[in-house]
Amino acid sequence: MKKFFLIVLGIVVFLLFVAYVMLFTSFGNKIVSGLIEDKIKQSTSLDVNLTHFDLRFSTLNIEADVANIATIKLDGNTSLFTLGFDVLYDISLNENYAKNLGLNLKQNLNFGGKIQGKASDFIIDGKGYLLGSDVLLDARILDYNPIKLQLKADALKIEEALDLLALPRYALGNLKINADINAKDLKPDGNALINLYTTSINYELLERDFNLSLPYSNIKSTIVALIKNDQIYAQSDTATSYLKLESKKTNYDLSKAALNSDFILNIPDLSKLQRLTQNKLSGNVKVDGNVSLIKNILNELNAKVVGLGGDINAKLKDENLQVNLKDVNIENLTALAGYGNLAKGLLDANLNAKGLDFKNFDLIVKTKQGFLNGSGLKKLTKLDFPSANFSLDVKANAKNAKIDYNGILHSDLVNITQLMGFYNLENKELNLQTKADVKDLSKFKALAGVDVKGTVNLNTNANLLGNEIKKLQVNANIAGGELVANSNGKTLDLKISKLDLTKAFILAAQPNYSSGILDAKVKLNSMDFKNLSGVYELKTNGVLNDAVLSKLLEKKFPKNTKFNLSAKGDIKNSLVDFDVNLKSDLINLDRFKGNFNINTSKLTSDYVLDAYDFSKLGFLLDRKLEGKALFKGNLNYDKNLDATIQSDALFGGNLDANLKNNVLKAKLNQMDLQSLAKGVDFTDLYMGKINANVDYNLLSKQGDANLDLSGGKLKRSAITNALFLLIRKDITNEVYHTAKMDAKINKDLVDFNLNLQAQNSDIKIINANINTKTSVLNVPFDATLDRVEFKGVISGTTQKPNIKLDAKSVLGTVKNILGVKENNKNEDKGQNKLDNLLKKIF
Repeated sequence: MKKFFLIVLGIVVFLLFVAYVMLFTSFGNKIVSGLIEDKIKQSTSLDVNLTHFDLRFSTLNIEADVANIATIKLDGNTSLFTLGFDVLYDISLNENYAKNLGLNLKQNLNFGGKIQGKASDFIIDGKGYLLGSDVLLDARILDYNPIKLQLKADALKIEEALDLLALPRYALGNLKINADINAKDLKPDGNALINLYTTSINYELLERDFNLSLPYSNIKSTIVALIKNDQIYAQSDTATSYLKLESKKTNYDLSKAALNSDFILNIPDLSKLQRLTQNKLSGNVKVDGNVSLIKNILNELNAKVVGLGGDINAKLKDENLQVNLKDVNIENLTALAGYGNLAKGLLDANLNAKGLDFKNFDLIVKTKQGFLNGSGLKKLTKLDFPSANFSLDVKANAKNAKIDYNGILHSDLVNITQLMGFYNLENKELNLQTKADVKDLSKFKALAGVDVKGTVNLNTNANLLGNEIKKLQVNANIAGGELVANSNGKTLDLKISKLDLTKAFILAAQPNYSSGILDAKVKLNSMDFKNLSGVYELKTNGVLNDAVLSKLLEKKFPKNTKFNLSAKGDIKNSLVDFDVNLKSDLINLDRFKGNFNINTSKLTSDYVLDAYDFSKLGFLLDRKLEGKALFKGNLNYDKNLDATIQSDALFGGNLDANLKNNVLKAKLNQMDLQSLAKGVDFTDLYMGKINANVDYNLLSKQGDANLDLSGGKLKRSAITNALFLLIRKDITNEVYHTAKMDAKINKDLVDFNLNLQAQNSDIKIINANINTKTSVLNVPFDATLDRVEFKGVISGTTQKPNIKLDAKSVLGTVKNILGVKENNKNEDKGQNKLDNLLKKIF
């Protein structure tokens, strides 16, 4: 037994020795400080660096840097056995941090004092200068609760607090805190006063950073509190120019963590909130009631809303909720919700819920004098919806998480005569039966953009479990066209016959992109998205809607553009094979064949595109085009688009290009410059072949191009004819053995340099540019022709270029033509004659 006791004693001594080494030696301090740093970071997300950590059996000396913002120092005595301490502390702002923020402080931010007592009962006092105010603190913490607090801070600056947090100055103002709470019978007893007011608010910054457009007003808030016998009694008042929120009786029970409070919110003029809601409002709103929370959990609520054209009452007790709306203005409701003035009318609603999980409730919703606002819908959807009268009647009943519902909608546009079924909150099962009709499609003329006639009838019976279809039956007659779908959840048969595209776009609430007829068949043997299998085919033809597409492309789309589209393919293991063919008045897609993986969104395909007449595509570039070409290549997608483009006959040459990560790299080989200039409606100035390399980013619209035009000649033009009159030499016979251009593309502006060298001529163009959108030229040049130097600038446009020569650079060349002697007296006269001659030539 003695031996056993000695072994146990040895183990205890050893453990105490290990604990002593870990806690109270330099070696152990390094380990403990690292653990403390990690724990603080995990708990607060703050980077705390313990720059000095010296913990001994009866003393401690610690210095810490908190996120490079502040420095904290602790120095004093401790007692391991009583968990007592007598420590001085000091908190100061990091000087480098203040300097980087550009803070202009009246004096250094510094706060310090003493912490004395033990973990379950200690006092803390301090004083210093914080955020523009002298601060005094004297507090006692008993059993981890404050029972004494004397705090005085008369003018804490809101802007300095924002500066300290490295945030923009969203507001300027003051925060005043005065608390005088003493310990009476070991319980807090006293009062506190908190005042906050802003002197200015930076609304532009709030809108930039939070997308919040607050009405213009300063904010003033006051809280007065009395603390006695574990009870806090308070009154609060917050006011702006557009609302006032106040509480006259607020009580918080410290021992039970229970809050009871009344509240009154008054908005006397809703129109002042227009900047916030971005919608017109009218009238006033007053909300008053009371609320009860226990341990931060809502226990009871009573609220009454007067205004919005009616009354709203809400009552919550023991998780039972009652909400009643009577003659509430629908227009103000939708505007306050941020959806604009979508509708007008009155709304009645009653909700009785047993439990906030909404597994058991009754709901009734009715509208009166309802009017759907077409202009409001257009503002929200950008579509031309018509206005219409409507009425809505909905009932729902929930028992044990199963919600039965029944609804009816009558309107001048659409009628839903049956909308019924159930939804289970627990297993997500949905059952739906609906009957709907459109009596007159002509009322959707503004949305369609063309005259439409006919009626629509729709019957649907569906049962879904989560995202899985258990049963689906759809029968629709859309102005003579039919859509029939049947599914048991495992297979699907879908047939569309003679469906008018215009009417289909209307029902889908989409712009009318085209008119025409659609026929389609889809048969799926498996509806499992991971193993989707079946066949499909579709055919459609019609006329593209130039008005809608012009607006979409921001180009003038050609009128009466006809098209014929067909597609077919198999689906195996969610891999969709497709074979698409398109014929149109603009281009033909002779081949677009490949597959698409539904699960991975990966596309693999090849194509043949016949641009048989460039003139029909000129609207895309806002210029006349001429020519034709057949393009072919591969089009793939796997997280990014990857395409190749080849053409063997583009302006007499070859094109080889690829597009990857939005970067187009193209090679042009032996392309005829004369055909190219004519094809893109540029002035034809040069005859020869062109080789080029282009590297262009489609997103930034920036890139580089290098062109080689060697072996070509200048063509006869107004420019070469004018030079012939000056030098008596036809330079169009010159073959330029060196002709190279490098260009920088930045959106519509192309900056370039060009170097042309032949046996008897040398032309250099440096720092020239052309605007591809406006065709405006700015081309300074420096030329040497038969040892005669010329300088000038080509301006105007690519269709109508103008040349202006530097008269002094050619004065010597034309002196014999003008009969001007080379002397000072006649120099100005010669200059004037030369200017007049050049004006006639050019």
